[in-house]
Amino acid sequence: MIGQRISHYRILEKLGEGGMGVVYKAHDTRLDRDVALKFLPQYLTSDPTEKERFYHEARAAAALTHNNIAVVHEIGEYDNQIFIAMEYVEGKTLKQLLTSEPLPIKKVLDIAIQVCEGLAAAHEKGIVHRDIKSDNIIVTGKGQPKITDFGLAKVKGATKLTKAGSTLGTAAYMSPEQAQGEEVDQRSDIFSFGVVLYEMLTGRLPFRGEHHAALIYSIINEQPAPVARFNEEVTPELEHIVMKALTKETDERYQHADDMLADLRSERKKLEYARSGYVRAGEAAAAQASQPQPAPAPGKKRRKSIILSVAAILAVVILVVIFNPFNLKIGVEQNIASQKPSLAVISFENIPDPQDKEYIGEMLTNLLITALFETKDLRVISRERLYDIQKALNEVETKSISPALASQIARRAGVSRMLLGSILQIQPTLTVTYRVIDVQNGEILSTKRLSGYKGDELFALVDTLALMVKNDLNVSSPATVAKSAGIVTTNSPEAYRAYIEGVELVRKNYFTEAAIAFTKAIDLDSGFVMAHLGLGELGDLGEIEKAWDLRHNATEKEQLRIEARHASSIERNLGKSAEIYEELLKKYPKEQMAYYHLVDVYASGLCKYDSAIAVCERGLRSDSSDKYMWNFLGYFFAGHQRRTEALQAIDRYIQLAPTEPNPYDSKGDVFMLLGEPDSSVEWWHQGLAFRTDYSSPKLAFQSLLQRNYTAAVDYLQKAGNTADEAGREWARTWKTIVSVHKGRLEKAKQEFSDNLKIHLSNKTFHDLVYDDLRELILLTNEKGSYPEMLQYAMERSEELKRQNRLAPFYGQYELAWALLKNGRREESSSLMNELSKLQRPGLPVRQATYEYFAGLFALEQGEINTAIDRFNRAFGTLVPNHAPQYEYAVMLLKSGRIDDAEREFNRMTWWSPIGSINSSIEPGYSLMTLYWPIAAVKARYWLGVAYERQGKNDQAVKEFETFLDIWKDADFKSPEMQDAKARLSKLKGMTGK
Repeated sequence: MIGQRISHYRILEKLGEGGMGVVYKAHDTRLDRDVALKFLPQYLTSDPTEKERFYHEARAAAALTHNNIAVVHEIGEYDNQIFIAMEYVEGKTLKQLLTSEPLPIKKVLDIAIQVCEGLAAAHEKGIVHRDIKSDNIIVTGKGQPKITDFGLAKVKGATKLTKAGSTLGTAAYMSPEQAQGEEVDQRSDIFSFGVVLYEMLTGRLPFRGEHHAALIYSIINEQPAPVARFNEEVTPELEHIVMKALTKETDERYQHADDMLADLRSERKKLEYARSGYVRAGEAAAAQASQPQPAPAPGKKRRKSIILSVAAILAVVILVVIFNPFNLKIGVEQNIASQKPSLAVISFENIPDPQDKEYIGEMLTNLLITALFETKDLRVISRERLYDIQKALNEVETKSISPALASQIARRAGVSRMLLGSILQIQPTLTVTYRVIDVQNGEILSTKRLSGYKGDELFALVDTLALMVKNDLNVSSPATVAKSAGIVTTNSPEAYRAYIEGVELVRKNYFTEAAIAFTKAIDLDSGFVMAHLGLGELGDLGEIEKAWDLRHNATEKEQLRIEARHASSIERNLGKSAEIYEELLKKYPKEQMAYYHLVDVYASGLCKYDSAIAVCERGLRSDSSDKYMWNFLGYFFAGHQRRTEALQAIDRYIQLAPTEPNPYDSKGDVFMLLGEPDSSVEWWHQGLAFRTDYSSPKLAFQSLLQRNYTAAVDYLQKAGNTADEAGREWARTWKTIVSVHKGRLEKAKQEFSDNLKIHLSNKTFHDLVYDDLRELILLTNEKGSYPEMLQYAMERSEELKRQNRLAPFYGQYELAWALLKNGRREESSSLMNELSKLQRPGLPVRQATYEYFAGLFALEQGEINTAIDRFNRAFGTLVPNHAPQYEYAVMLLKSGRIDDAEREFNRMTWWSPIGSINSSIEPGYSLMTLYWPIAAVKARYWLGVAYERQGKNDQAVKEFETFLDIWKDADFKSPEMQDAKARLSKLKGMTGK
């Protein structure tokens, strides 16, 4: 439109664009002045309601005349384009000013007062702006602010129009009521202006989130960090003004802009008095500090120096306490409790980088906890527990922790002392301060400052900090020589930074990204024991062995964790693993992650669900805000069909982690276990709102079962939206399940054969080789191509042997099955006998897998009752509500248990095979997951047979028709299809249809 004439305006340039219009700079040829022309989007002009809305708002804006409001000159319409002509203001937006440099307090107050005056004038006329933000405030070269975009204002009492509630304000500046889509009044503008004022004073926004949903949650539920934390010149009175404007309850907020304006003017007057000669509180304090100080009052004594047994440590203490090379301020601690002290290292706030993008603050916090953990006579709370308590207090996204929040966290953790720290400088050296605080009365017991360490000397810095804190608390290390923070973790700050990132990602259940972070840490330091364990706990057995070899570099607590994982994953001695975790918890009863791992051993390994539930309850007695325990309980209760308790547990999980996708995904799984698939889909969709690759495979399966193949492929594409290259490839290859479900088995076989070639040639995708071969085993079995089936089974067995030397039975069951299918019964029986010898006490999953395949072999030989007995043994010790099993249902039907068979087949028509509890260890699950697209279709055929036997002919006809329709384009000969056609013809002849 540049150069075009609209009425008597000539368009000069485009200024900006938003949700409600495009703004151009134009020249008014009649009055010879520049203006801003705002055009309503053309697609809205055809809506009479929206058009009416525009005129209401524009007329309201035109009625406003104030020095701090951009004037509206005219409302017009030209060539079916509605526009509003406004005063053109030369200057920078407030957002641009804040980006370039911090504003002095006086300038902040000057701007705030004038903006508030403009708002007061608008509110007096009953006009609410509803989109106050720093981008909509332009500051002229003379420092005069003008509020723009009053063309979007809403007149009180005007016709309620579509989308009036929640879509216009920029999200970060929205009031809680606006974010929730409620009606707004002038108090909403006051809240938004409070956000702007906070931004002017701190250079940051008070509410943050990684995505829109998290940001809205923060606005509605979270309290902003104190302003004074980021700007030491902010007075308590100014802090009060900001926080009152940001009060979430409208009745407790400023009710009128005039009230806020009066407080701002009062604060500016105090500032002017101070500048004209009055001594500020900070200056007075500094003057007092320069004078000789009186002796300490009776009862206040300096701490006694600690006599340490290790000469090297003593030397460091002497340097720190006596020579004081770092200009430490040595505080005086009082009232140290006589009982064993407990400490929560809350956080080290990164002042130069509030978001702590380089994890400096998080690294210091974790390293100091590690260095203090084995201190004699001191109980230190783990970072994981503190993190979860913080989230339970609805402070998920809070990087900067206020003293008030820190006190809440410390009280919830049940400690007597807490440590808060800050990083004041990053380059060229680190300057760190900390203070130890009595949790009960808030008294600062000690405060110190430490500087002179370069960024790559982080571990030495932490070692010194640990000694200082121990000295403050009058506690000592064990008699053995203490290990430095660097030795028990890594000597590479960059490696530790990557490790911390991985830990954070695990906490959010982003396991693929966590594996990448742990791998990066290992690349930077191959001897980093905890990074190896982190990767091992995500499923890499080789990394667990490496952690085992390096375990002597870890702390006692971490050594126990490594030993327990080694016992379960490498030695396959699950009873021993449980004993080690119990020992760990006896020594460190507040180590919440140990409860998590112990529950996993009892449930997934030993199938002792009562024991697993008991551990969950112990974990919750230790910390009622442990999200993992609530998540476990949701699954366990659902597996036992205890619906109310299951939903209560999983809802508690959602309350503890409302901005993470996993709670919503878990609730979908719980509903699947409860037999409510529609609710499952609803909650899985909520998980997608946080991450597009979350819950996508489950939704793909559900779409497949509903024959919505386009949606299934779309969900698998979303599953591929991951940083993991192998994960993306998995999602791509699994699109073949659509061909499988349609009965296009020859096409599917070709696709998987092509995938196999790709995956064999690329080590990154080597784990997918096993899936490819398993698919090919199942497809060739279904087609009756048994020689090919045996070929693939042998190839898969060899591949698994090479990669899993500690579990030689992997792949052997499928091989025995393929041998049986090829009529080589003696060889098949011999292999099964060998597998039976591999059974060990205390390994119910291994035993159940053996019983499952023994059932398959009995079915193949027509021994129905034996097969059912074997299947019952397989499932008897495992999950209470296991996934439906195709072969088992066939056995039930053939044995005459028609009702039981019908129920099992019905479940197959809606059950998602990735939504069941402990699905990864269910016998035959490896078969059933990939066989599911076929089994779910054939279940329709068998349902028809079951209904026919019960005389339910109409239902039988429906199932046979559905079955035949799904496989109408099948490219192989199916005996079930031939039989279904014959039965359907017979049934229709009987009914006359």
